[in-house]
Amino acid sequence: MEKNEFGTVLKFVRKIQTCDSKEDMDITEGTVRAIFAYNDNDPASDDALMYHGTKRGTKSVILLGKNQVPDKMPDDVIHFDMLNKNYLVPNDTTTYYCRGFQLPDFGKLHMIKYEAVITPGNELNVHHIVLSRCPGIDPKVSDGKGGVCYGDIRPKELPPCDKIVLAWAIGGEPFYFPENIGFPIGDPRDPSFYIMETHYDNPTQRTGVLDNSGIRLTLTKTLRAHDAGMMEFGQMVSYYQVIPPHQKAYKSNSYCSENCMRKGFNISNMGEIKIFATLQHSHLLGVAIRTRHFRNGTELKTLVNDPNYDFNFQEARLLPKEVPVYPGDSFSVECTYDSTSRNRPTLGGLSTQEEMCLNFVYYYPRMKLDNCVSQTTFSAYQEKGEQLYQKLISLDWSDQSVIDEFDQKLNQSYIYQGCTGQGFTDDPAHAETYLPSQSSAETSLPYVPPPPVCT
Repeated sequence: MEKNEFGTVLKFVRKIQTCDSKEDMDITEGTVRAIFAYNDNDPASDDALMYHGTKRGTKSVILLGKNQVPDKMPDDVIHFDMLNKNYLVPNDTTTYYCRGFQLPDFGKLHMIKYEAVITPGNELNVHHIVLSRCPGIDPKVSDGKGGVCYGDIRPKELPPCDKIVLAWAIGGEPFYFPENIGFPIGDPRDPSFYIMETHYDNPTQRTGVLDNSGIRLTLTKTLRAHDAGMMEFGQMVSYYQVIPPHQKAYKSNSYCSENCMRKGFNISNMGEIKIFATLQHSHLLGVAIRTRHFRNGTELKTLVNDPNYDFNFQEARLLPKEVPVYPGDSFSVECTYDSTSRNRPTLGGLSTQEEMCLNFVYYYPRMKLDNCVSQTTFSAYQEKGEQLYQKLISLDWSDQSVIDEFDQKLNQSYIYQGCTGQGFTDDPAHAETYLPSQSSAETSLPYVPPPPVCT
């Protein structure tokens, strides 16, 4: 124990793996819940500890995290803020607000850090921020424009774009890129116009909330060895994701197929990329997320596993080691949900009362594949569209046989593989489809972790 200008610091040491499953939990690379309690007075002895009263709590932490703050930033760093200018947040429970930004003519820079800038008092309302760069937009018309992101009232000056640059979510800390990697900003080959999407969560329907939150980019002219890219894995955000109620640990799977990854490598004329960071994301029902990695019929070590996912603690996390990816590799994202608090099915969607299952992946060198996501087609059902929706919400979900039949129908329904990026043709009529049983997650030899080290 030591005291410094910040207060009292307590240091604890224990083994990462104790092989005592009855008494201990392994310390993993995912989220760990720390439980603490204290009393203002020192105990007279180890046998005379005083009751803590209300001075107790929990906090989600990453004990094995690698995201180290560099000792020194380059001398030529530039800070560029993209902020929502006095946006009056509606009293709706969920709002997605988009604002356009034209990047100044910096020339090519590397983003080496990003962080959220949150208006004081609005910390619980700004749920997440996604920044994308958008081709074919006239900055003279669209720079500074803002409006609701989705639906018929979206400003025509801000068309949808999905070339994601970064994602931040509630609880996230500043993210520093490794010293040899930077995310290219201002490259003449890239669009210079950006759209920032801010998700406001307002469950108490507060009124009069003015917000100036956004993202701060830290940029340098001293280019690093590698250009980073970002790819999105997971479940397409749509009502085609259905989570039955009354389930303690319901699993929802999505896929990135070997065909899509191979196409990305071929179009990019590349033979290898290396993943170095990820941000896994779901909403209120999410309790665990893992992203699995497959190659040549064999499951490799899990890319990232968070068995204690915390909705209020989401951030991009550096992997312990860079993970190489080759043409023909594939992935699955598995989200586990606790829906015991719900009496009706929960659908995929934008609201925090709906659900998502995504992984935003940072890698290098940059390739042309942006999205490798999937969704079920419910092809095993005769009903389609609104008729299917009405059928699903009318079922007696308290009957386990109903849930078993639903899962059976999902396994009999084809998966639609979304595969998009620069140079990709978006032709749904020729899109890849396959049954879940044909995915690498079901056909590959499972990964067997090494035995624990308990010395």
